[in-house]
Amino acid sequence: MILKLRAWDKETQLLINVLVIDWLNELVDLEGGRIDRQFDEVELMQSTGLKDKNGVEIFEGDIIKNSNGSTGYVIYLQQEAGFVGVLKKSDYRLGHRNTGESYAEATNHEVIGNIYENPELLERS
Repeated sequence: MILKLRAWDKETQLLINVLVIDWLNELVDLEGGRIDRQFDEVELMQSTGLKDKNGVEIFEGDIIKNSNGSTGYVIYLQQEAGFVGVLKKSDYRLGHRNTGESYAEATNHEVIGNIYENPELLERS
């Protein structure tokens, strides 16, 4: 799996794909010509490699509505043991190889927003 990241740009208040990370100088280059953001100017979010029932890619920070109607957001990834996504507030685990839950289980879920652009969605749940 290719590492795919997006970032919440704190200055522009936009969610933008990450093109390059310069770890040595702690800089992030963002899609659309927004270059050289310092690490503290963005919040990085990693893709889970999964898509929801509508084909939307699921990232850390996404707010997910699961098949029983409860919502939470993806807060944790553990690549070495297979993907683990814990939906905070619902204590629900999405796609963990060691529990036997299939990665396809994500198709029963829907991304309804993210914690930066839509924090009000968590307040309602």
